[in-house]
Amino acid sequence: MGLGRALAESLVRRGARVVMAARSADLLRAVADDLIAHGAKPESVLPFPADVTIAEDRADLLAYAAEHFDGALDLVINNAGIGAYGRFESHNETIARKVFEINVFALMEMCRSVLPMLRKGQDPAVCNIGSIVARRGLPGRSAYSASKFAVAGFTESIRAEWAIDGIDVLLLNPGFTQTEFEKNLVVDTAVYKTDHRRTMTPEAVAKKTLRALETRKKEVTLSRPGRLLILTNRLAPRFVDWGLGRWTKRLYNDKESLEKVEHPKD
Repeated sequence: MGLGRALAESLVRRGARVVMAARSADLLRAVADDLIAHGAKPESVLPFPADVTIAEDRADLLAYAAEHFDGALDLVINNAGIGAYGRFESHNETIARKVFEINVFALMEMCRSVLPMLRKGQDPAVCNIGSIVARRGLPGRSAYSASKFAVAGFTESIRAEWAIDGIDVLLLNPGFTQTEFEKNLVVDTAVYKTDHRRTMTPEAVAKKTLRALETRKKEVTLSRPGRLLILTNRLAPRFVDWGLGRWTKRLYNDKESLEKVEHPKD
């Protein structure tokens, strides 16, 4: 809950009441207790254990929120997500399904379910957490890239649809953030590791997220390298394809090492 915790803390500091959802009840309680210990009002921090991929859990979560907020929501942040690293051919058919179940289908169903309460909210908004790979697919991230492309397309679609109800819809592309993301991957057979590149703090991402919501941004890419990659891909996609292809050929040149990573012995 690195980014989720930072977002909750930032919102509570601004006077908001926040329902926090995650699968682990112990983790949620620990986060809530820590926020309260640092000055948050107990009635402003409402932890509710739920697995958003399960319809019954989503229904219970939204019933809990409706009870505490009189059936209205001002902001929903869809932050749940998971990744899978490694070449597409090294993964079986279950991997993409697991990634899409959390990153795409759960997010879509949360949006469907919260819409009635958002319609009753004050200046309502939704923030869907995307990624740099929602705009440029990267090698070794095929399932994750595909899922975030789906999130981007879905977000753009409901943004237009929900304009009728005055609901703002933000797509946030954070970049590499210092969270536990890479410790919770569905699978990791990637040769190139990226944990050392996670330099942006969750607190910085949370601050910029709330700023984007306040200024009614439609899409924000937070990291400079991410913005540069997206811009270059827009202007010179063949160059980006060439560069990534050349880099990948060099990375996968050592067949023996590649085999050990992708097919480790039990």
